[in-house]
Amino acid sequence: MLSGYSENAVAATGAANSLLNLFNLITTAVATGASVVISNFIGAERLKKASSAAFSAVITCSLIGLFCSVILLVFSRPLVAFMNLQGAVLEQAILYFRIRVAALMIPSLTSGLSAVMQCYGYPKYTVSVGFISILCNLFFNIYVIHFPKHAPLTGVAGIAAGSVVSQLIALVLILFFFLHVKIKLFCPDSIRELFKLIWKILKIGLPSALSGGSFTFSQVITTSFVATLGTLAVSAKIYYSNIICYAYLFSMSLGNANALLIGRLCGAARYDHAKKLNRQLVKITTVVNFLISLSIVLFRIPLLSFFTQNRAIIQMSLSIVLVDILIEQARAVSQIYEYALRAAGDVAFTMIVTIISCWSCSVGLAYFLSIHCGLGLIGIWIGLAIDETIRAIATFFRWRSNKWIGILKP
Repeated sequence: MLSGYSENAVAATGAANSLLNLFNLITTAVATGASVVISNFIGAERLKKASSAAFSAVITCSLIGLFCSVILLVFSRPLVAFMNLQGAVLEQAILYFRIRVAALMIPSLTSGLSAVMQCYGYPKYTVSVGFISILCNLFFNIYVIHFPKHAPLTGVAGIAAGSVVSQLIALVLILFFFLHVKIKLFCPDSIRELFKLIWKILKIGLPSALSGGSFTFSQVITTSFVATLGTLAVSAKIYYSNIICYAYLFSMSLGNANALLIGRLCGAARYDHAKKLNRQLVKITTVVNFLISLSIVLFRIPLLSFFTQNRAIIQMSLSIVLVDILIEQARAVSQIYEYALRAAGDVAFTMIVTIISCWSCSVGLAYFLSIHCGLGLIGIWIGLAIDETIRAIATFFRWRSNKWIGILKP
């Protein structure tokens, strides 16, 4: 929708969202750590401890959201300017970024509550909330872009405000469902116990945040590489990234679901069951990821035409569809095994592998191929493909080594 409004707006919001995704990973990581700890307690049938961990997770997510909101507002201009944006694109990106980060506490709290509900077996409510929030966001986008005379805010400011309102609606709904299913949150018996549980959550969540943050920040860096190639190249990367996210959402979702189950199985010391579950899921995700990727290749022109009619952008994007098929196969393997290792408490290994691999390949090799060798966007995707392949191989052999067994004790 933004492409019909302004290519500058596409580049501005896309670049700002790269930064937002980086900091959203912090609360997501806390939610991930909480999911592992709560699931582990549930598997061990220590239900009161699980409830106390859920309380600690919600408090932690709220405080982190508030802290990040203040820090990012103060340093918004230098952070956005770091991405090599200039002129009108830079100013629009800063405006969009400031509006979004001012309300970071809203999605942070929603993330914490959603994680707790999923752990207790109520994913249908979180899915419903996400779906309604997306529909609201879609409605606000249409209203702002196509009826600007009637909208209180227009352009990127209106898009940002629409996102914030949609997030607020999601928070209200998740609170309603949370009360409806009557999940009890027990406050820990003492301050010491509270901090002990928070530390246990962070001990899983922070390495996960460093892993995810390292990868996301590497994408911010590669976006800055692409920015040197011009606004059209940035738009092409953003459009194609919006399409290929559907290729790996399936494996990412199964990876998350697998982590909840692995956490319970490890809490109950049912390690053979965990191994069997992982083997089955890898077979499913590789096949599904391949089929989705192949569909994107076959329908690449109509899919990209849905976003833009600019032939230069479409041509730029088409060069990377075949490379992405290889990426999605490796990603299917790495996501299942990485999430499983994380659920078992083996977070240090995945953190080290991710940091080394993504910075050497997704950044270093991508820069060499795209800028020095003149391959442009396809050089970025080749670096990403090698990064995902290395992580898939490393996590596969780590899981097979059984060194994760017994790391996390409820």
